[in-house]
Amino acid sequence: DRPLAITPDGTRVFYIGNNGTQLFARTLDQLEPRAIATGTGPRGVFVSPDGQWVGFFDGASTLKKVAITGGPAVTLAQIKGGSRGAAWAPDDTIILGEASPATGLQRVSAAGGETTVLTKPDRERGEGDHVWPAFLPGGEAVLFTIVPLTLEIDNAQVAVLDLRTGMSKVLIRGGSDAHYVPTGHLIYAVAGTLRAVAFDLGRLEVVGTPVPVLEGVMTTVLGAAGIAVAANGALVEDFLIGQEAR
Repeated sequence: DRPLAITPDGTRVFYIGNNGTQLFARTLDQLEPRAIATGTGPRGVFVSPDGQWVGFFDGASTLKKVAITGGPAVTLAQIKGGSRGAAWAPDDTIILGEASPATGLQRVSAAGGETTVLTKPDRERGEGDHVWPAFLPGGEAVLFTIVPLTLEIDNAQVAVLDLRTGMSKVLIRGGSDAHYVPTGHLIYAVAGTLRAVAFDLGRLEVVGTPVPVLEGVMTTVLGAAGIAVAANGALVEDFLIGQEAR
C-alpha cells in the first residue's frame, strides 16, 4: 500500500514508522517528526484537500481519519480484504480500493457511513481489480489502476473514471498508480521507473509521448509506487534504509 502522503501545499509529509505501528507527521521546515496516530497496522495514507485531516487504513479492514495535529482517530467505514489505496475528494467524499475484485472502486462520505460501489472489474476483458485512486483537479474525475487477472503488473493499465457520467476509459497500457501534476502531466510507475506524459484535462486524454523522470522507485507487486505528490507539484519518495522506510 502507499506508505506516505503529503499535504496539498507541500509543507507536511505523513508516513508509517515504528515497525509499522504509528502514523507520523513531519513539517518539512523541521527535523523532528511527531506521532499522530497508533494502530494495529496503519497503512494507505492520504490527505484531505484542505490539508487538515489524514486518512489511513488501520489493519486490514478499518478506514479512519485523524486530525493533522493528532488526537483520537475517527472510524469511517469497514472494508473487506485489505486496502488498495484511497483519495479524498473536494466534495468531502473518499474513493477507495480494496482487495475484493467483485467491487472495484468504492465511495464513502468523509464523515463516515456505508460504502457504495463505483466500478466493477470486467473479467471478460481480463481485469482483476481496480485500485490506487487519485483525483484529477476539480474532483470530477479520478485516475485508477486496472490490475490484470494474471497479476502481471507490467500489463496493468491506467484508466480514468468520469464521476459526472460514470464512464471510464483506459489512458495508458503498461503502467500503474498515476497522479496528475500541475505542469499538465500524468506521472506513473513502470517497472521501478516514474514516467511522465502530457495530459489534456478537458478531454481526459493523454496527448504526448511518455518520458522517464525518476529511476529506482519502489513499487509494490500490485503497482503502488512509493511516492506522494502535492497539488503544487512537490514530490516525496519512500526508500529503504536498512529495515525501515524513510
